Amino acid sequence: MKHLLFASLLLGSGLNAFSTTNIQYLYGDFEGATFMDTTQGAKQTVTAEHYRTFDYGDLFMFADYAYTHDGLQFTHKKNDLYGEISPRLSLDKIGGFSTSTGILKETYAAFQYNRGDKYHAWLYGAGCDLALPGFSVFGVNLYRKHQNIGDHTYQLSLNYYAPLADRWHFEGFTDWTARDILSQNQLLFDLTQTIGIKEGKLEVGTEWHYYHENSYHTDNDVFQAMLKYTF
Repeated sequence: MKHLLFASLLLGSGLNAFSTTNIQYLYGDFEGATFMDTTQGAKQTVTAEHYRTFDYGDLFMFADYAYTHDGLQFTHKKNDLYGEISPRLSLDKIGGFSTSTGILKETYAAFQYNRGDKYHAWLYGAGCDLALPGFSVFGVNLYRKHQNIGDHTYQLSLNYYAPLADRWHFEGFTDWTARDILSQNQLLFDLTQTIGIKEGKLEVGTEWHYYHENSYHTDNDVFQAMLKYTF
C-alpha cells in the first residue's frame, strides 16, 4: 500500500492539470478537555493547503502549525505541527471506463497519511465524487485506518464546497470514526474586489470547529476568526 501511495504522489507531482494553494490564519478560544484544547486561553493556527488534479486522480495535502501561550491540554507544549496527505487514483481513468450514473460522478482508490508529533496513521480505501444540488464539490471517502495510538478503525470522510450569495461560500470536511468525530466548516466572504487585490484571493470569515470523543464524552465546539489567502 505504501508503494502505491508513493507512486500516486509521483504522478501527482508530474502530471499537474489544475492546482490551488492557500494559507489560512485562525484564532479561537480552545479551553477544554480534549487533546486539541489549551491549558487556558486562545490558540492561533496557521494552515497551508494544496490541492491538485492530475491525469489519473487528485491530491490534497495540508499542514497545521498551532501556537498557544500557556500550552496544550495534555502535552503542555506551546507549539504543535500536524499534517495530512491524501492522494486518490481514479478507477474510471485508470480502467478506461465510466462509473458516472445519477449523482455518482467518479470513483477512486483513496489513501491518506497522517502525521503529528508522536502520532501517525496510514489509511486506505475507496472514494467517490457526488453531484449534489447546491454543491460544486462533494467528496466521500471510506478508509481502513491503521494508527500507532488507539485501535485500528474505519474512517468516513466527507469534503464539500458550496457557493452561496455573491462573494460568499461555504466549505469544510467531516471525519467520523467509531472513536470520534471531527468537523471543520468555514463561511467565507471574498474581500478581493473590496480592497483591490490584483493577484490571488483574500477571504475573511469564521470556522466552526467541532470535535467529540466518544469514550470520555468530551468535546470542543469553537468558532474561530479566520483569514484565507489563495494563490
